[in-house]
Amino acid sequence: MEKSIEQIWNNGFLRDDKLLAPKINNLYNKKSQLLIEKLKYTYTVDNKSILPLAVLFFAISVFFEHYLLGIYLIILMLTLFFMNRKKLSDLEKISILGSNYEYLLEYRKMLESMNSFYTKLLALGVPIAGMIGYYLYFRNTPMFEDFLLLDLWFKLSIILGVAILLSSIGVGAYKITSYIIYGKFLKKINEIIADMQELRKE
Repeated sequence: MEKSIEQIWNNGFLRDDKLLAPKINNLYNKKSQLLIEKLKYTYTVDNKSILPLAVLFFAISVFFEHYLLGIYLIILMLTLFFMNRKKLSDLEKISILGSNYEYLLEYRKMLESMNSFYTKLLALGVPIAGMIGYYLYFRNTPMFEDFLLLDLWFKLSIILGVAILLSSIGVGAYKITSYIIYGKFLKKINEIIADMQELRKE
């Protein structure tokens, strides 16, 4: 009776210690490498989508004559683009010379580190970047002049409240979009690692 690769995979075909059977090793290698390549491709496309958005935001800002805000936004988004590309480059540096199991463990560790990094970055960076953006948008307007006339503690309360709101939105949006875009990849990586761990016990 013929069995598909997926059936062989799900039924735990390998029964040798340390995943030494060459055919099953190749099965694990191909399955995991294909998954990693898809993840890298998705990450690259996701990162490149920042570029048209940067141009769009710049064009809108210029259209409404907020030139400094437009320059600020495009610099901010280009910085994010190059930072993301550097993170992808770091992922590419993970060595695949060892076992496929160790490679996946290292890759998962790097992804978890990146997730922690971006969560902290957005928690702190979005409020700071947002405040600067608000200033560039509202400066020289009656609303900003009225704000300057407020009591110091009231102004600080408004700034703190807006900062907390922006931080929550930034982190929340990142968590949701990451789950939607990358959740299936991370789930599959965890499943493959769990399968390998089970097979190593037998």
